[in-house]
Amino acid sequence: MKIGLLHLNLSLGSEAKNLKILAQAIELASKKGAKWLITPETAVQGYYFYRQNPNSKIEPQPSAKLEQIQTIVKQYQLTLFLGTSEYVKEQACNFNTCLVFGNNGDVIGRHRKLISHATGAEAWATRASCLEPISVSQQFKVGALVCADAWYPEHGKILRDKGAKILVNIAAWPPTETCGNPLTAWQRCSLEAELPLILCNQTGENPWMNMTQAQSVVIENGEVKLTHSGEEKILLFDWDFEKNCLISTAYEKIEFKYKG
Repeated sequence: MKIGLLHLNLSLGSEAKNLKILAQAIELASKKGAKWLITPETAVQGYYFYRQNPNSKIEPQPSAKLEQIQTIVKQYQLTLFLGTSEYVKEQACNFNTCLVFGNNGDVIGRHRKLISHATGAEAWATRASCLEPISVSQQFKVGALVCADAWYPEHGKILRDKGAKILVNIAAWPPTETCGNPLTAWQRCSLEAELPLILCNQTGENPWMNMTQAQSVVIENGEVKLTHSGEEKILLFDWDFEKNCLISTAYEKIEFKYKG
């Protein structure tokens, strides 16, 4: 089965523009044969939406604004891992969330970020405490993570022990002077969990962080198999779900140009 990573420039939004970009990219990847699609972190609003506008309204998810994306997911029978902010009324909290949509277009699971930074671009987000795998089929569970959650390899091991067969991480995480290259953390997470790790990052420059060096990667047993940074691309690769291993030896890189 073909998996696609949407390695796109989304960090500055706007939400309306990002939703159009995502819809176009999801449809293009689907026409190229992808059945699983993974976006970067906070892909819907843009990672820096709160820095740009601290009065931004954060909504329960899935909101009505996602209907076009859900329609495409249903049309092409996809599994979509979508990064978004999310308001949860019962807890009166905002979360940095990975929503997982099944092939009927409905939400089949979600993971809320455990290691939100509580300052700067993530000052809006509350740290979650739940870590459970998501069943994408009767036989296959996925351990979803959001960005810095993978800094702690115990998260991967917990998900493995609960039945996860693969880790999927959505990120806004380039190499930085403060943290160094996060690639070593992702390798450690995969190695210690004894699970493959697929991570979709984003690209582009903004006033707060240069994401052009951010890497979207596929890692097996702690070894980096595929990596890409730089230009916006839809990155496709083939995965054997019976053997739970990578088939492709390189990304199929699809050019993406937003049509506004």
